[in-house]
Amino acid sequence: MVLMVTVCQPVSVEAKSYEKHFEESGKTLLKSHYRTLLDGLGEHAAIIDKKKDNAFQGDVQSALLVDVTDQKVLTSKNALGKAYPASTTKVLTALLTLEHCKLTDTVTVKKDITFHESGVVKVGLKKGDKIKIEGLLNALLIESANDCAVVLADYIAGSEEKFADMMNEKAKELGATHCHFVTSNGLHDDDHYVTAYDLYLIFKEAIQYDAFLNIVGKANYTLEYETAAGVPISLPMETTNHYILGDYNLPDDIFMIGGKTGTTGEAGSCLIILTKNSEGKEYISVVLNAKTKDILYNTMSDLLEKTHK
Repeated sequence: MVLMVTVCQPVSVEAKSYEKHFEESGKTLLKSHYRTLLDGLGEHAAIIDKKKDNAFQGDVQSALLVDVTDQKVLTSKNALGKAYPASTTKVLTALLTLEHCKLTDTVTVKKDITFHESGVVKVGLKKGDKIKIEGLLNALLIESANDCAVVLADYIAGSEEKFADMMNEKAKELGATHCHFVTSNGLHDDDHYVTAYDLYLIFKEAIQYDAFLNIVGKANYTLEYETAAGVPISLPMETTNHYILGDYNLPDDIFMIGGKTGTTGEAGSCLIILTKNSEGKEYISVVLNAKTKDILYNTMSDLLEKTHK
């Protein structure tokens, strides 16, 4: 279900560094981290037992497995530790888009979009191009097009800086209090980070939207838009989720619903997914900063094996 809401007015929030959060919370980190969550979401979110946070021993920086049906953390590793999210950031960008836009809205691109980084995945949108929100979201979540994130940020908030303020405010609202966002696409910035637990909270909110679930479960998509000169463009796209493509196998009795990948040099390979078993029980699992794609998917499968324990 998509909310029919007019374009939002950005809200400014104070950006605190991750180190500042820890300095202020000290030994009461868990209470500090969960206070907003518990007040706002009550029993609707799983809670980590810090004593068991490193029960999972995968060769990655952070990992988390949550039984969504029973709201229970099954296992985790460094789930409250700082990590770079790369393009898993786009889950929050998509969430804000679904909250503030109609899928049928047509966006006129405000400017040519360029990136300093090499090899950035993008559609190649130019100033004056016309494209629907639905197309932008599909390109954002399926092929992980970075220019689509910038276009959405400009359309919703007027600038990427103001959109980042909205991202941080939304994260705080969801109880995700140990993350900080600078960009809409997750291209690296030292001050742009998450925890696996915060990413779980954001993803858990995004999957409440049927449109989000429909997109993140697709293998392929054909993006259609119109250039400033009125020329129709049609671009085939393929998901970056290699479980969906069949390149890697999930454990027995675990079935893919959908998810979002992320990769940068600093963040390594990242993935957050929603799966279910044959009884309909659902799981959210997160892996951040695997050194290679093979390690990412093998670790994710090992993580999901814990659903059988």
